[in-house]
Amino acid sequence: MAMMYGGMLYFPLKVNLFEEIAVELVEARFGLKGTAAVMKLLCKIHKENGYYLKWNAEQCTLFTNKAGKDINEQEMQGIVDILVEKAFFDPKTYKEQGVLTSTEIQKIWLEATKRRKRDLTTLPYLLVETEEDKPDKDETCTQKRENCTQDADIFPENAYNSKQSKVEESKAKESKALPPLTPPGESGGAQGNPDLDIPGYAYNRNTHNLECLMLNLEKLYITDREEIRKILKLSDYGRLGNYVWKIFNGTNWSKVSKGGYIISVLAREKRSTGS
Repeated sequence: MAMMYGGMLYFPLKVNLFEEIAVELVEARFGLKGTAAVMKLLCKIHKENGYYLKWNAEQCTLFTNKAGKDINEQEMQGIVDILVEKAFFDPKTYKEQGVLTSTEIQKIWLEATKRRKRDLTTLPYLLVETEEDKPDKDETCTQKRENCTQDADIFPENAYNSKQSKVEESKAKESKALPPLTPPGESGGAQGNPDLDIPGYAYNRNTHNLECLMLNLEKLYITDREEIRKILKLSDYGRLGNYVWKIFNGTNWSKVSKGGYIISVLAREKRSTGS
């Protein structure tokens, strides 16, 4: 039987999926049948519509029936509730549309089906920016406090830096909580913030984006100097490719203690990778 237009025959799976907070909580409450249900849910999403699944009482009944005798409808709905609450699925889309999806699920689908002929503007429930929606690169992710954002396919560490001078001027007026980002040896910089002790290599824009890191912290109102110092050190001062950019990209900040959460996740990632 031919696969439906929106579906996929297979999809990539992160090796740390079962270490995500939402999945760990599901396993803690429901055991291995809970993690199995999560996997079956992801398979159903990618198999049928590709990147989303309508979820209601009827769908819960049908899904539970196929999931096996070890799990009942109440438990299945409890699993979905945890996944939504912990932002494994997008909470707003579920609340307003009754749909299970996420930016990560959508990126996987868009990448896997990019060679298909399709009109992306007609696709429902999209949370990510498509090629048709993207602005010119010069206008994307400029170094401003209110606009340190990202393309749909990249993380904030690759933010475009063409307007640095204007941003530094506005930052000086807006906040004194975060350090000036001038390399050592010039006015300001780490020499003016000995407690942060920012090394010179962090100002190399080929390997780091220290400024965008600090703007993200400022945007999240993380002003505690000790928290900033720990985040800087754990992220290797905004090194490109560091796990901190995934945290900024995929976290529902209304649900967590921001500074402490970033520190705990970075520390756990550092332990797991041994780096």
